[in-house]
Amino acid sequence: MMKDSVQPPNRGEIRVLYDHRSILIFDKTDQGSSSRRYLILGDLHIGFEEKFRAQGVKIEASVDRLIEEIKSIVDLWKITDIVINGDVKSSITNITSSEWEKVPKFFDGICDDLNVKVILGNHDAGIKQLLPAKVDVADSTGLLLGNNLVMHGHTNPILKYRNCKRLIIGHLHPIYLKKGSPLSGQPVWIFAKVPRTYVFQGMIAESVASYSGEDLVEVIVMPSFNLDLIVSAYSKDTAREERKTAPLVRSLYRAEEAAIVTVEGDLIGDASLLNSIL
Repeated sequence: MMKDSVQPPNRGEIRVLYDHRSILIFDKTDQGSSSRRYLILGDLHIGFEEKFRAQGVKIEASVDRLIEEIKSIVDLWKITDIVINGDVKSSITNITSSEWEKVPKFFDGICDDLNVKVILGNHDAGIKQLLPAKVDVADSTGLLLGNNLVMHGHTNPILKYRNCKRLIIGHLHPIYLKKGSPLSGQPVWIFAKVPRTYVFQGMIAESVASYSGEDLVEVIVMPSFNLDLIVSAYSKDTAREERKTAPLVRSLYRAEEAAIVTVEGDLIGDASLLNSIL
């Protein structure tokens, strides 16, 4: 039985949209009414199909599907702000012809009257050349929304944010892999509680002892938003490489509690499953 403290948060300041692979963060005024609603999603890897084409495999990836799903979430939840949490594009060191075409099309399709911000991921070299002027860019150290630190996840969180309540990351493309399981190959969410000193590597025991908040940080690892990555097995292959450059993987193995949840919202296990995902 999962402990109540590690149950995925679904009320108050955030709501997990399991089947939409995204998170809502509510920024409330002192009077308690919602003033801004942030939609957090990431790991789009727009243009990933070019990697397959170079190997002689034709894959049809649709930016239109991404735009359509985001617009449906925006309308349903009355979203005011969208935060893309890293890896908008797929190539790491350059910009491919597909990205030159499809990344601007994607942002033209979702911007409208919304505020849109991109947090840089490790695949976003040169991304500023592809963005409309109205799209803001945050560096890889992340964005603090209330008590929630949103960052891509390919770097360690910096001490500036050590008092945050919750860390929301992508990058890892969490997929459950267990031979013989009907769930094997499916994207999942990871919800964990990790000692603060393992998340913020520069903290020492003395500073934790004097810290007035919780000694554990809630860490949420989001699945990739782009379902085409799952269908093509790109996400599975990419995850192996991404984890090599993700210092937070070691921190997650230190989790005192964890819950693994499917994109349908079904709880399938605890920290013992981390070895099957990371």
